[in-house]
Amino acid sequence: MDFLTLTFAAFFIISVLCYYVVPKKMRWGVLLISSIVFYMWSVPYLIIYLLFSAVTTYAYGRWAEKNKKHGKRILALVITANLAVLLFVKFYPLAEARLNLPALNLLVPMGISFYTLQVIAYCVDVYRGKAEVQQSFLKYLLFVSFFPQILQGPIPRYEQLKTQLYEGHAFDYRTAKFGLQLILWGLFLKMVVADRAAIFVNAVFPEYHLYEGTVLAVAAVLYSIQLYTDFLGCVCIAMGAAEVYGIHLQTNFERPYQAVSVKDFWRRWHISLSSWLRDYVYIPLGGNRKGKLRRYINLILTFLVSGIWHGSGLQYIFWGLMQGGYQVTGEILQPVRRKIRSILKIREESPVYVLWQRICTFVLITISWVIFRASNLRAGLSMLKRMVTDFTPWVFFDGTLYQFGIEARSFFALIFCIILAAAAEHYQEKGNIREMLERQHIIVRWSIYLGAIALIIVLGVYGPGYSATQFLYGQF
Repeated sequence: MDFLTLTFAAFFIISVLCYYVVPKKMRWGVLLISSIVFYMWSVPYLIIYLLFSAVTTYAYGRWAEKNKKHGKRILALVITANLAVLLFVKFYPLAEARLNLPALNLLVPMGISFYTLQVIAYCVDVYRGKAEVQQSFLKYLLFVSFFPQILQGPIPRYEQLKTQLYEGHAFDYRTAKFGLQLILWGLFLKMVVADRAAIFVNAVFPEYHLYEGTVLAVAAVLYSIQLYTDFLGCVCIAMGAAEVYGIHLQTNFERPYQAVSVKDFWRRWHISLSSWLRDYVYIPLGGNRKGKLRRYINLILTFLVSGIWHGSGLQYIFWGLMQGGYQVTGEILQPVRRKIRSILKIREESPVYVLWQRICTFVLITISWVIFRASNLRAGLSMLKRMVTDFTPWVFFDGTLYQFGIEARSFFALIFCIILAAAAEHYQEKGNIREMLERQHIIVRWSIYLGAIALIIVLGVYGPGYSATQFLYGQF
């Protein structure tokens, strides 16, 4: 079931009504039934994978509660079993093609990458004594399968959700309103910005060798915007849906394209994944406790794991190594940058210098996204080479950019909506926009609501010739 369908809208409305109608102590049951229905809607048998993860990790938690000795071996066994399932369903199709293995026609279960990390975190936290063991399997299954976040995250920790999921919330108009606002914003980002940018990106990337380097650069920038607005749009819908139930999910993005370094970017991008990698990969490897060289190695290994988690192609490994290399290089060059600023008398907090840092960071991240999006590593490197060696700025003026599925008016509409989203992010940096909006007159508020709905209807999925695409991060 997709967030962008009328089926989901009807399902969500029925679920919310049932949630607030039944007694408080039974409301977690409504969430569990809703989550199971959501998960089984398309391919029912795929829930076997989810149940495997839930049963094995729940059993570990109950076992670890009573058996403190040899806990590390059983923990390693449970983690290995769950990772084996994840790696099998993700990598077997690749091996199947390259090694001529028997065709299994595997379907990747919805959200498997996300809930696998979620249950591993639960087991490790139980082992470390940081998480309380859940006694009820059905309540634990709700934690694993909670439908707003299972599709693309955020990746929750048990301690963050255990009380919220099970206590039952009274209806609160303000909280529900904020949730619906977040859903509306997510729909705008996905259907108007991301899906419109995707038309250009999907036309250029597969046939990159046919186009000028500047066209490829425009496609690269639009892909950076598409990926962010697509992922953020899904997360906003997930957070908004959960908020209607009175449940607050972890914030997953903090305006990453306003970052002033790659390190700062990863503090802002996919925060739940970044914090997971920090707590369960980087720190166990030794973190920064064993000297600079070991710290740099740990950083690179951590991002290598991130690359492998994202996909099975060689380009994902290269992308992970790039992210780790960016951070190591940035730290090594920090004294040089500090010296240059001192010589040129540039204040670090100067608006011009901050803008320069943001542009440089965006360029570095966009270069890595080209590798991430390309069909393979060779294609990604070839695209980057053409961007540098085939500079053709006249494409901005001769109408070339309007030949990739987006006519001139649609292209400028996309630019306008990108600027609108960027302006919202700018104001969000200064304060909570939903709270700012609440202080406005009712006419102003409803003008904004209706304007957003109109933009979605006219420029989004219901516009002429356009159709919504699946959320990008769903494939990971």
